[in-house]
Amino acid sequence: MQKLEIELDQETFAKINQLAQTYNCEISDIIKAMIEQLTQPEILNNSFIGKWADDAELVDEMVADILKHRNYRD
Repeated sequence: MQKLEIELDQETFAKINQLAQTYNCEISDIIKAMIEQLTQPEILNNSFIGKWADDAELVDEMVADILKHRNYRD
């Protein structure tokens, strides 16, 4: 195992420490999980809706349109 020393601002340290307490694990486990998540192939990182996550109105319109057309088939 390798050792890594990093400096974090107080806010970031508090957040990562809280995560470790919440999930009852070590800070190194949180960092490992973050790295595993960030290195997943892009196709797995982006859900269909996730691509439009910053445009809530567009997502609402898409869902409304889907439901509208779905009702016509029933």
